[in-house]
Amino acid sequence: MGSTVTPIRQTISEISNTVKPLIRPWYNHFFLNPSIQLLLEQTTVDREYGPNHIKRCLPTETVATPETKSMPTFDDPFKHLEGDIYSTHNIYSTIVENVLYEPGNGIVMTQGRKIFSESLYPNMDPITIAGGFLNKDFVRRKFLETPVERIPGYSSIYQGLPNGYYHKIIDLVPRCFLLNHPDYVQIEEIKLLYAEPLAEVENLIVPRIIPDNVRRVRLEPGRLYCLEKLILPTFLTQFGSGYLPADYIKKLRETFLPKRPSKRCHRIYISRKNSAIGQKKRHILNEPELIAALEKFGFQCYCLEDYSLQEKIKLFYDAETVVGAYGGGLTHILFSDSVNILELQVMKKMQTYYYYIAKALEHNFRFVCAGKANNRENFSIDISEVIRIVKEWHP
Repeated sequence: MGSTVTPIRQTISEISNTVKPLIRPWYNHFFLNPSIQLLLEQTTVDREYGPNHIKRCLPTETVATPETKSMPTFDDPFKHLEGDIYSTHNIYSTIVENVLYEPGNGIVMTQGRKIFSESLYPNMDPITIAGGFLNKDFVRRKFLETPVERIPGYSSIYQGLPNGYYHKIIDLVPRCFLLNHPDYVQIEEIKLLYAEPLAEVENLIVPRIIPDNVRRVRLEPGRLYCLEKLILPTFLTQFGSGYLPADYIKKLRETFLPKRPSKRCHRIYISRKNSAIGQKKRHILNEPELIAALEKFGFQCYCLEDYSLQEKIKLFYDAETVVGAYGGGLTHILFSDSVNILELQVMKKMQTYYYYIAKALEHNFRFVCAGKANNRENFSIDISEVIRIVKEWHP
């Protein structure tokens, strides 16, 4: 019996890898997109307030991305990121009045229940939108519930979807940075609205990147609120890209990095063996052999769940080389200094979150791809290819 289980599972996996990419476009076209348009109608600040409505913008940044030429085809939701040059999208904050706010999902709506697209993660693909918002609780709240409270004065937000570990550090928390605009610093008080539970990154970073006139205020996640004056921040990043603007990176690193040069003494392998217990997503099946091969080059294995964020900041600040599977652990290259990064990709197609973090920080980025159909499967990696790249860095 045991001898037949693995071949059967392998056959099912191979069929899935073939079928899923064929089904997804049809599923999106005939079901997801119509459902989103019907139940999650969107609008923009320009449509509601006019194109001359005041926006406090960050300057656009452009970076050369010649490495994309040698990458595999980008996964479909990442197609908008292909090209020789990457430019940041329109990043800004603006004040909107008498709007509805649903803190559990970070959604801002007009009184007519249209969703401001500025409160959604830019270029979010239909499957992610559907997974986050097409559920009975949110749809009922959007159409039927009335606000439980009106919050006077100025307020602002930063939480939203998606909200996994990577997204909290790279996508959500950085929105607070926009409150440092000189126009907002002159306001007597701004209430920064949040819903619990708060992650470690929110408790550590948010208080130190907001100006002194901002006070954090807790809301209930499963409710609607009416906000008198909302400073609505867009996301600094977008779907598929962890590229953060230079001003934010400077603020973050000046605030949290050790006040000394990097020691560049750590060669880090990030293990996911303790993550997502019971789900086993993106675990490397031949990890013991991979670790044994990397140890010959001075690498140490780290399960990052065992470390506080402050400890991880110091660890990655002193890193020379980082190897790890696509996942939240690689987020900490945000705190590294000119590090070598080898990302072990799950799929045949590229997913580019960490590539664009590396571009923003001028890190040296390489990758090795496996052949799975989606980014939540366990996978084996070509160890010989990993070691070939490591030898280029550490002969």
